[in-house]
Amino acid sequence: MNLLADSGQTGMFDSLYSVTPQLLSILVTFIIICTFCIVYNVKIRNFKEDKQLTGFLVLTEIFISKVENMVITIMGKKHRKLTPYVMYLFMYIAISSIISLLGIESLSTSYTVTFSMGFVTFLGVYYYGLRYQKLAFFRRYLNPIELIAQFVPLISISFRLFGNILGGSIILGLLYAALINFQGNIFDGNRTTTAWEDQYHYWWAGLNIFTVISMPVLHLYFDLFDGTIQSIVFSMLTLSYWSGAKNGESEDGEEKQQRWTKKDKKS
Repeated sequence: MNLLADSGQTGMFDSLYSVTPQLLSILVTFIIICTFCIVYNVKIRNFKEDKQLTGFLVLTEIFISKVENMVITIMGKKHRKLTPYVMYLFMYIAISSIISLLGIESLSTSYTVTFSMGFVTFLGVYYYGLRYQKLAFFRRYLNPIELIAQFVPLISISFRLFGNILGGSIILGLLYAALINFQGNIFDGNRTTTAWEDQYHYWWAGLNIFTVISMPVLHLYFDLFDGTIQSIVFSMLTLSYWSGAKNGESEDGEEKQQRWTKKDKKS
């Protein structure tokens, strides 16, 4: 039982959780990212060239260089300014999954969140397509199938992230319920409570032997490893969709240039 709820007093975090579990995760993730950026900015401004880089600055510089290399590889050097956005995408997804280790629901388990992130990617496709291809970008819509296929990136990228993170949460929840119920059956076979009520039925349910042994490894996989992989995949897919929209113009431009070169030679 929630003591605050029983006493009629609801704290800020309880209010956030009652609206949607992911709202608390969004707030905590936002605070962590802002704190990270502020600390890095202060440290890098106060850094003196005659001193060695601290471990924090070294790891941050490695992270920045890796993301920047990924952006340059996919989008080209002219678009290296996208590095901060891709860094934020990566941290937004990865940190929200990591804090799940603290019992906070990951923000990616809400399709509203993943759809919003995917919608930004979807808009970026049109931005880069129109910027580099101009009106030629709409030539593909001469094929009626493309009118429907244009929404594939939005649905694919949002459901991919949502399904993977939510699937892990569901598996962990089912395992917790099964192991709590299993231990309850061993030590208290005459009870009539459900699996989720077991943790309040006997005081030592929080010290469930089976969850302590098996669940930490699964948490490391679903919350840490899988969350990090999904953040990388989402970032790379975003850049790939934008690169595809951008490169359409360059391919057409090369074809036009070749045609004009042939005409000049003939003339």
